[in-house]
Amino acid sequence: MLSPIHNDVQELLDYFGACADCGYPASASRITRYYPDGATEQEIVATCGLPCGWSATVPMTRMTRSHM
Repeated sequence: MLSPIHNDVQELLDYFGACADCGYPASASRITRYYPDGATEQEIVATCGLPCGWSATVPMTRMTRSHM
């Protein structure tokens, strides 16, 4: 597999989730990786708001519905 040539990290302000270890609210970021062949890959990673050290790839859990 090719190595990414660029990574973009975007904080997700509408993420609503909790730490899988301690239950404290978690924050999340969307990581987008760009590859030399033009492919992209996205991953959502949540991190505990306390210093317990938990972080994991998670599904997006929105705090609010989309209003379009």
